[in-house]
Amino acid sequence: MPDPSRYSEFVDLLQRATGQIFAYLNALLLNWNDAEDVFQDACVVLWEKFDEFRPGSNFVAWALRVAQHKAMDFQKSRARRSVFWKAELQDSLMAAMAEADATDEGLAALSGCVARLDEADRNLIQRCYGDGVPVRQIAAQLGRSPQSVHNSLRRIRGMLLDCIERVTRQEDRR
Repeated sequence: MPDPSRYSEFVDLLQRATGQIFAYLNALLLNWNDAEDVFQDACVVLWEKFDEFRPGSNFVAWALRVAQHKAMDFQKSRARRSVFWKAELQDSLMAAMAEADATDEGLAALSGCVARLDEADRNLIQRCYGDGVPVRQIAAQLGRSPQSVHNSLRRIRGMLLDCIERVTRQEDRR
């Protein structure tokens, strides 16, 4: 642990650098909530390693390196969870759809809404969520940027959600 007498020095340096650190994390992670979580973790590490900081050197540069490492750890962790979650979701969804009967409105609505998507959107959803192909690989195969593919997936998920809500509302009225 750092020397407690240096705490006020740490707080002063951190307060002046907070905006830059947070902006950097937000640019890396593209998600405000994720950036906040990683920022909090980075602040803990910054304090724990403050004895390694050389007074008079560039605190912001040092803090950004620590924040970058925390962001990379976060992204690796999220990627592992995402792969596990996708596999779990896929297995559960497939089992539930196989066992579902006509009274299972949500799954029936999802199935119908996916069927209503145009072929390109259905293929994109299948490749990403069904086959588990990484977005970067899909983007390269399609000659698009990863951000463009992410935007398409967000749009498709929104369309599916709207469709499911419409279908289930109609079922409720009957």
